[in-house]
Amino acid sequence: MEAFFTEWVRQEESLLSSLLAAILSDNHADQSRLVSLAVAHIESYYLHKSRLAEQDVVHAFYPRYFTPFERTFLWLGGFKPSLAFKFIPPPSSDAITRLRRSILAEERDMSKQMASLQERLAARELLEAIRTSDHRRNGDNSMERAATEVGDGLRELLVSADRLRLCTLRGIMEALEPADVAMFVANAMKFHLNIRRFGLQCDNRGD
Repeated sequence: MEAFFTEWVRQEESLLSSLLAAILSDNHADQSRLVSLAVAHIESYYLHKSRLAEQDVVHAFYPRYFTPFERTFLWLGGFKPSLAFKFIPPPSSDAITRLRRSILAEERDMSKQMASLQERLAARELLEAIRTSDHRRNGDNSMERAATEVGDGLRELLVSADRLRLCTLRGIMEALEPADVAMFVANAMKFHLNIRRFGLQCDNRGD
């Protein structure tokens, strides 16, 4: 996954550069094409992460391929969906306000579900058993059965969180005026890449 993510980020940088050039030149056809490519690019990441979760759900929730700084932004294995509203060009519409309220309500529900699972994750032995059960999944004893149950709960919650992230992205794009969609996507990509670069810089200074 680490090699995939490194290449994925490189492709994101290229997409952002092209999108910013299309915005600067006011080329709407290129903007639309590149926005579609950016959304497909994001979807490809969630697809690979879901495959990782089938093998090691703990790794998918707390990615080792993220820098420590990037992990400070983690909410159920990724960025909070509501963070996307910060990248919307002003002014905000009533549709955006309603969507934000709906997303925040879903975030609260998922956070409650995670809090319930975290109570069971407090035992270090259970975390190790989850990793083991992800590979064996034979339920030979009570610890493995508990690990399988919690691991499945984490996996379902991760899928729901990633689905909410994508739904938020698409919902915002649908609510925005066409002229603002490209800037919204560019702002979101710039934020992610800046977080990544700063995290890597912090790591390098630590070395």
